[in-house]
Amino acid sequence: MNRFKLLLTCLMLTMPLIQLIQPSDTFSCVGRVLHVAIYDTTDQNILGQMLAVFINERTGTTIELKQAATPEECFELVKKGDADIFIGYIGSPVTKGTKKFVGSSTDETYSLVKQYYREQYGMVILKPFGYKGPVKGSGPVPGASLAVPITTRKVLDRFPILDRVINKLSDKIDDDTLEILIEKFKKENGEQVIKNFLKTRNMI
Repeated sequence: MNRFKLLLTCLMLTMPLIQLIQPSDTFSCVGRVLHVAIYDTTDQNILGQMLAVFINERTGTTIELKQAATPEECFELVKKGDADIFIGYIGSPVTKGTKKFVGSSTDETYSLVKQYYREQYGMVILKPFGYKGPVKGSGPVPGASLAVPITTRKVLDRFPILDRVINKLSDKIDDDTLEILIEKFKKENGEQVIKNFLKTRNMI
């Protein structure tokens, strides 16, 4: 009986330590696959790579980038379930049937668009990355607005804390940071650029 009590006491003392050394964002996703739809602009390629590296490092989930021709195609791929995430812009409707909302502030526009996507498409707009896009070459195109990761309720049901993981990137990539990443992408290996960026910020 005394042995049992001693064993129980030891287990209770070591549990907090075990919890501390376990990766906080691991949710039994090692070996699973998520698809991120992107099209050919500078920021889409960089942020697609950012999501791929960050999610994989934090959860063990493999991310495959799915190239699309247009933003509309990215939207449709996620809507149909052929991809899981895409990068949208709160001021840019991605289909003819999608309304364009302009609030009295950026926060209000974000809230309006978020509500619309949830009600109309069952999609979830996560927190903004911090920069305005889309970006071609070295600068944003006319009418650029905050870039946001967009997924669906079904995806989040399958990956319960995926939103929490991705939201850690919120406000980490502002316009100046994106410019720096663009320049580095021109000269170095893209995946390594992203890993270095995340490591210097203690995110992986």
